[in-house]
Amino acid sequence: MDASTPGVRAVQLIERDDRERKVIQQELESLGFQVEAFASLAERAPDSGECVLCSVDGLGPRWEELDELLLEMADGTSVVVLGRAPAMPQAVRVLKAGAVDVLCKPVGLPELRRAVAEAFERTEAERQRHARLHALRQRLERLTAREQEVFQRLITGQLNKQVGAELGITERTVKAHRASILRKVAVGSVAELVRVATTIEFGCQELVTRATNGGQPVLAEPTEPHPLTA
Repeated sequence: MDASTPGVRAVQLIERDDRERKVIQQELESLGFQVEAFASLAERAPDSGECVLCSVDGLGPRWEELDELLLEMADGTSVVVLGRAPAMPQAVRVLKAGAVDVLCKPVGLPELRRAVAEAFERTEAERQRHARLHALRQRLERLTAREQEVFQRLITGQLNKQVGAELGITERTVKAHRASILRKVAVGSVAELVRVATTIEFGCQELVTRATNGGQPVLAEPTEPHPLTA
C-alpha cells in the first residue's frame, strides 16, 4: 500500500521495542493505514506526519523527550501517546499540551482505530483553521497604511467622527476608507470586521499558548519517578 494512494492516511509510529513495533504496525495496517515505523523520535523528520503514534515506556522516549514532538502540534501535527499504565499527572500534562489521547498498552483495535481517526480529524481541522487564518491575514494585508489606522480604530468601537478627529481627516474620508476596508476584507459591516480581528487575535494567542508554557518546556521533568520511565 502506498501513502500516495487516494484515501490512504499515513501514520508515523515511534516504538523502540522491535516486537511491539511490528505488532502495532501490523494492527495499523490491518485498519487500512500506511505506516512509517521508527525506533526513536530522532529517526523521523520534524513536521513530517499528520498523525504520530508515540510509545513512551522503559525502552522508549521519556516523557520530557516529547517536548519537541508536542510543539509540532501548533503546526497541525496530531499526536497519540501509548504507554503501560500511564500515571494521571503525566497523562494530564500530555493532554494539556494538545495530544489527542493517551492510550494504555496493549491497545485493542477498536480503541486504536478511534484514536487514530480522531487524530486525522484534528489534523484536518487544524489545517483548515490555519488556512482560514492565513486567508484573513492576507485580506488585511491588502489595506493601505491609512486604512490600517482606520481599521484599528473602527474595531475598538470608535465612531466615524471620532476616527476622523483622531487622524485629522474628515468624516467623509473616514467613510470612504471604511467602505474600502469592508470591500478588501470581504465583509459587510464593522461588526464583521470586529469578528475578523477577534478570530485572528484568538487564533494567534492559542498557537502561542499551545507552543509554550510561560517560556518553559511543554512537559516538565516529573518530580516523582514515573512507572513508565523508572
